[in-house]
Amino acid sequence: VRASLTKFISRNFNKQINYNTKTFLNNVLNKNNYSTLTHINNKNNRNNNSFFKINNNKREIQRENLIFKRNFSEILTNETIVGASTKREFQAETKKLLEIVARSLYTDKEVFIRELISNCSDALEKLRIVELQGKPINSNHLEYEINVFTDENARTLTIQDFGIGMTEDELVKNLGTIARSGSGEFMKQMESETTNNIIGQFGVGFYSSFIVADKVSVYSKSALIDNNDQGNLWISDGFGSYDIAAASNVSRGTKIVLELKEESSEFSKKQVIEDIIKKYSNFIGFPIRLNGERVNTIEAIWLSPKDSITPEQHKEFYQFIAHAYDEPTYTLHYNTDSPITINSLFYIPSQHSEKFGLGRVDSAINLYCRKVLIQAKSKLLPDWLRFVKGVVDCADIPLNLSREHLQDSALIRRLTTTLIKRILKFLNEKSIENPNKYNQFFHEFGTFLKEGACSDLVWKEELSKLLRYESSALPAGSLTSFDEYISRMQSEQREIYWLSVPSRALAEASPYFEGFKRKNIEVIFVYANIDDFVMTNLADYNQHKISSIESANVDDAAATSNDSNEITMSATDKEEFVSWMKSTLANRVSQVKSTTRLVDSPAIIVDHESASFRRMMKFIDPTRAPKLPKQSLEINVNHPIMLNLNLLRSQQPEFACTIAEQILDNSLVAAGLIDDPRGMLPRLNEILAKATRLN
Repeated sequence: VRASLTKFISRNFNKQINYNTKTFLNNVLNKNNYSTLTHINNKNNRNNNSFFKINNNKREIQRENLIFKRNFSEILTNETIVGASTKREFQAETKKLLEIVARSLYTDKEVFIRELISNCSDALEKLRIVELQGKPINSNHLEYEINVFTDENARTLTIQDFGIGMTEDELVKNLGTIARSGSGEFMKQMESETTNNIIGQFGVGFYSSFIVADKVSVYSKSALIDNNDQGNLWISDGFGSYDIAAASNVSRGTKIVLELKEESSEFSKKQVIEDIIKKYSNFIGFPIRLNGERVNTIEAIWLSPKDSITPEQHKEFYQFIAHAYDEPTYTLHYNTDSPITINSLFYIPSQHSEKFGLGRVDSAINLYCRKVLIQAKSKLLPDWLRFVKGVVDCADIPLNLSREHLQDSALIRRLTTTLIKRILKFLNEKSIENPNKYNQFFHEFGTFLKEGACSDLVWKEELSKLLRYESSALPAGSLTSFDEYISRMQSEQREIYWLSVPSRALAEASPYFEGFKRKNIEVIFVYANIDDFVMTNLADYNQHKISSIESANVDDAAATSNDSNEITMSATDKEEFVSWMKSTLANRVSQVKSTTRLVDSPAIIVDHESASFRRMMKFIDPTRAPKLPKQSLEINVNHPIMLNLNLLRSQQPEFACTIAEQILDNSLVAAGLIDDPRGMLPRLNEILAKATRLN
């Protein structure tokens, strides 16, 4: 027994079995421990005599609640036992596995609804296939549908289909043996493509009913006339044995009646069941009626031909799966057979809530297998694509035994790669097809793409093609891509230049931009804090280095020539003045050098730390802002302020030092590195006092 269980679990659980399950196996299967088996057998013997005393008051569903637009008399609980019942024992392995299934296999109790409805769908699909083959079936007037009934007073839940049904032998084979998939056997017999809609794989889903039920009764009648079977009742409490007996007044198909445990009484409430059906089984291919009302009204349009879906259908479906009220900006309907069969439908919303500070948006990609929900808010797409809504349906996706977790991580990674690649390709196509519409999309969702460019080394190259920024060569508000920037580059230009500032007005007035403006070199303006990290992380694009114009490395590109009429320092004065500035500011600068890149400004800080990073660190902990290190200062020695300061340092040395300190602070302000500018107010007042003093 231990060997059989170990082999079964290792094949199907994929290391998902938890510590409690292992402990249970060790205790129950220990050859010296018979207490659990004795308890199970004793309980079965005590319940044996009363097993078939059916309480009609609890089981019967009132006729007045079942009058719909057509005759539903077959749904009523009016089956009766004819003849003696036969008690049969589960195999020893089955007893233990039943315990595992009921207590350890499934994460959420509500999953049993999904499993039972999937079985109903399979039964109807099998009947459809058999009927297409021309085999005679009974009760032709019954609809292909699934009916669910709740009874809070009786604490019961009934699920019925009018599908293929089962004979007595099939009840014994399919329900008396765990992990024997009747659907799997059926597909082997058919060997046809027409079985693609059958869901069942493992043969354990039915036993999830014992998670919530004290007793499960199954009425079933084969739909095939050749079987000449009037119907049977299978009944068990899940403790080692089941009874089976012939029954009359059984409708074609299968009816499952669950007598719920007291702690699971919520599953006898209509609203609870409706929510679960809509969550897991809303797209089952057959109507699902709950207490007479159809609950699955929205179709699985991702399986429909693309051209047959109307914009109104897309809008309705998007609002259903995204729980949204807006309309999608873009729609991507993607089907492929590689690496596995994928049917997917993705939507790009028109807005998102993160911008309002309402918290992080959750992933909204639901994973389905043959139209049955496997994972809500799955992690198939990376976090930076969490704004995308939609569904992915994979008929061949590798699942573990409970159908709640994915297996074969290598295959899932290939699936994820395929989906990401297709979504990014789609967005790139849309950016070319309609640039204005894409720019509106980027204005709303660009931060997510930037997040990916910062954090995902695998996809940053593809993401960089989708980024859009303002540029000095374009009017305010107009956006450009890196490819468009490269197409406008000057013939000798080899780098892509960018400047991080809070606004365009500050960018155009920035001292860093002066030399590039004079030489008519285009500069990309980035305004958000994250853009600083994006540009640094990208580093290059299409063999062009991406360089910040706040770096000393671009001095040559921005270098300008002096006007012949300008007053300039001599080489000796320049050398002495630079040396004086360095000694005066020795506590705050690491080096001072002359530059020709400045036009209207006296000095700048170069190669400094990111101002965005400092702001982020201060935001995280305002009490521990990082200390400002010594800076690299570049000065325009031909600027009027510097020429006058060179004279002032010999006439009024103390005041000249004050001016030098203020020049440095002004440069720090231009670089965005001053955390609190109030510290320089006393110095400014001193300078203003001297400037306004009458001779």
